[in-house]
Amino acid sequence: VRVLPYSIGSHDGLLSGPFVILDFPQDDPDMAEPTMTYLEGFTSATYLEKPSEVDPYLAGFGGLHKKSMDEQASRDLITRVIRSLR
Repeated sequence: VRVLPYSIGSHDGLLSGPFVILDFPQDDPDMAEPTMTYLEGFTSATYLEKPSEVDPYLAGFGGLHKKSMDEQASRDLITRVIRSLR
């Protein structure tokens, strides 16, 4: 888990809404599945499989990952918040 701090301001995640990237092992060509993006709405769910549809989400996730706190800093912040709620 990594925290994306408020201090970075606007970011691609605000524009896209929630999404999940599904990436599967490629070791067995007979069982290999392409990387997909899963989007969930109020009344339906969508799986995007075409590279032209998935690539913007991969790029957006990469940008969010770069702007997020590292694992240790995220863990420390979460721990501080939990302690402050006790």
